[in-house]
Amino acid sequence: MIITPEWIFRLIFVLATFVMVAVRAVSQSRALRDQGGVAVHEGPVSLVAGSVAALVSIVFGLEYIVAPGAFAFAYSWAYPVWLRWVGAVVLPGGVALLAWAHRHLGKSFHSLIVTKQDHVFVDTGPYRYIRHPIYLAYLLNYVGGGLLAGNWVLTVVPVAAYAVLVVLRLGQEERVMISRFGDAYEAYMART
Repeated sequence: MIITPEWIFRLIFVLATFVMVAVRAVSQSRALRDQGGVAVHEGPVSLVAGSVAALVSIVFGLEYIVAPGAFAFAYSWAYPVWLRWVGAVVLPGGVALLAWAHRHLGKSFHSLIVTKQDHVFVDTGPYRYIRHPIYLAYLLNYVGGGLLAGNWVLTVVPVAAYAVLVVLRLGQEERVMISRFGDAYEAYMART
């Protein structure tokens, strides 16, 4: 077997995808078990935008792994190898940030904007420096995965859809956090 850059790109893509799915599955299963006292504050448009980002990533990511070139149009912009290497660094960085954020968020995680009965204000780990590290992690994952695969659809569509989700969510999420944690969250917003 000859190890080529393409072989390395696919390996990184597969490993990063596996770790990202595992991290999210563990956190999501914990959130689903903890349904008592949960109030959802999520709008339908942000859910659609997030679903588009996820669906395009799944379909075009699987194509890259299982049937490379099946969607030939998605590779019509020839990414230079150096840019794909940038993706090889950005994607694992995003996955690491995602895992770090989930670890510190613990039981306070939910994939929707919610308030929980036992909701805890988290300002440790990446939350010490970044107000929304999971949003940043997913942005890095979408950009990095698309660059790594050399696939313009995988780079552009999920990033655009995810940007819509984040723009729609940020204000609502911060209003919910302020109503729940008051001055402590406002002080946190001022320093992050």
